[in-house]
Amino acid sequence: MFNIEDQSNRYQIIWDLGRRCSYACSYCPPHRNNKWSPFIDYKTLCTTVDKVAEYALLYDQFRRQPAKKKLSFTGGEPTVHPDFFKFLRYVKNTYPFFSRGLTTNGWFGSSVLDKVLSLTTGGTLSYHCESTDKQKKQVIDNAIVLRDKFKVNVMFHKDYFWECVDVCEKLEKNSVDFVPRIIGDDHPDDKKSIELGYTQVYSDDQMQWFRDYWKMKGQNVTESGNTQQGLGRPCCGGRCFKVDSVDSYFLPDTNFLGWSCMVNWYFLFLNSEADRVWTHQTCGVNLDGEVAPLGKISEFDDILDKLSDSLYTKRVPMITCPKTFCGCGMCITKSKDNVTAMFNRHTIDELGFEKVSQKSSNYLTDVTTKKVFHELDSATENRV
Repeated sequence: MFNIEDQSNRYQIIWDLGRRCSYACSYCPPHRNNKWSPFIDYKTLCTTVDKVAEYALLYDQFRRQPAKKKLSFTGGEPTVHPDFFKFLRYVKNTYPFFSRGLTTNGWFGSSVLDKVLSLTTGGTLSYHCESTDKQKKQVIDNAIVLRDKFKVNVMFHKDYFWECVDVCEKLEKNSVDFVPRIIGDDHPDDKKSIELGYTQVYSDDQMQWFRDYWKMKGQNVTESGNTQQGLGRPCCGGRCFKVDSVDSYFLPDTNFLGWSCMVNWYFLFLNSEADRVWTHQTCGVNLDGEVAPLGKISEFDDILDKLSDSLYTKRVPMITCPKTFCGCGMCITKSKDNVTAMFNRHTIDELGFEKVSQKSSNYLTDVTTKKVFHELDSATENRV
């Protein structure tokens, strides 16, 4: 494997509106979920999306062709935010070029369902086995109603594994697209994540089910190991990408250490509660090649100025991957040896790049959302 090339021409802004959630899944870590985080006010949301639109359109000026632009809202659970649908109306009316995605646990009644149908353009429901039977029935019922626009990530809890298999079969019978998801996207060396249940270790029979499923889909898989790393990874967004010119939705290996990567041309990640902007939710590598934010949401003008300076001088940074494990984001354009040809296919003729020197990465010290929230929560506890 030497080259991966995006086929969607989609610029996706993943926006975490806050950690507050209607569920409390045991495998969802504290930097992703709680019951008390404050809601970001409506005015701040609108001001932020104004800056995001400016950022996305700035990149468009230097693409071979304008990207399809998508705002994808996540959390926590976005639908519990009291101004979420009011904000979606603002986005729909002010920035019609943005499609409006939603990642949700799908546990809501008919009133919210109607708003999801009318104000979003698609997204993902997640099926969680630790919820009640009533909640799970509601989620499946909603998934069937939303099947023309939404797919389902079935979160395969090892203790409810065969229930998850049954759910996949039920979804398939009802023509609902789904992805069987292994739980755990932390660094493979993070043993604490396994101890706390955020990364799950599966039995041999369970791993064989995953391998058989993806082989049936025509994908190559890893044949050893009992976590995500022991299988490989599907594109969670369902993107089709080229692997050495062959269509794929799945990679058996996601170690891209030293590769040239164009992640910043395809993704942006905002976390409103943390007041931070990263290139990507799980990658997090900035334009200096470090695992750290691009800057703060409250100082978005500085992020815009830095990007503008590099684009208008016609020499943009080309990220050199410092990591040995890629989560979501594996599907976008990158090359082991020579990214120039692919870069030129996606950008205007006048634009060049400068390869950023490879930096070191350590999951214990990288400035990720996990680290930022650990520091913020610790500071809050100390004040109390």
